[in-house]
Amino acid sequence: MDVALPWELNPALHESRLVLLAQTAVDVRNKAFREANREEGDTSWGIGCKAHERFGHALCKLADSGKHPWLTVHRDGLYLMPHIEGIAVRVYRGPADKPSQRHLEAARSEHGRRGEPRQMAFSFMGQETEPDGPWFWMMAVETDVEGRALRAVFFQANEAGGTRNAWEAPVEMAPAAPAAGPGDKPARPAKQRPAQGQPAKDALLGRDGRPLFRAQTVPLPLVSQPS
Repeated sequence: MDVALPWELNPALHESRLVLLAQTAVDVRNKAFREANREEGDTSWGIGCKAHERFGHALCKLADSGKHPWLTVHRDGLYLMPHIEGIAVRVYRGPADKPSQRHLEAARSEHGRRGEPRQMAFSFMGQETEPDGPWFWMMAVETDVEGRALRAVFFQANEAGGTRNAWEAPVEMAPAAPAAGPGDKPARPAKQRPAQGQPAKDALLGRDGRPLFRAQTVPLPLVSQPS
């Protein structure tokens, strides 16, 4: 089966809109992990919770800015569902090819809450408009073993867990800052050397403005005289 791009299936799902959503999720999550302090007890679970809260906050700020009228956010406590021109996109952390039942249920509930046509495969009703539908839009944030985001994938999924039309958003990854070891000391800033022909900052100057040589006192060893 040929893979269709999201905006080919629905013009509302323009590439620039999906990239903005994906980049926001990746940036927020990876920043939360960069700021974590494992030695102070931060765990992947706690950092992931912080990343989820920050992602919801970031999306609400984008929606309230007025620059993206196509974006709305349904947020209720920990529940979070962004909409692109009314199209719900379930965002979750995990593999794109195997969305969990919990995320599928959230997408189905949002689909029903907005009163969208169910398009269920009830042969006796004769109302099926799409095979195996309805199909929901989802965005999977795939991570490494530490929990840092590696990529964001948009795709469609149905209630049975089937997936199709996966598309990876081209997002930029900020370089991870190397973590300092317990015995590492911060490097001292490099001492600036005066430019050629210019005196040092603390150099002594003569009347003519030229630098004077600083005399150095060198301790000499004591030599005992014969009695």
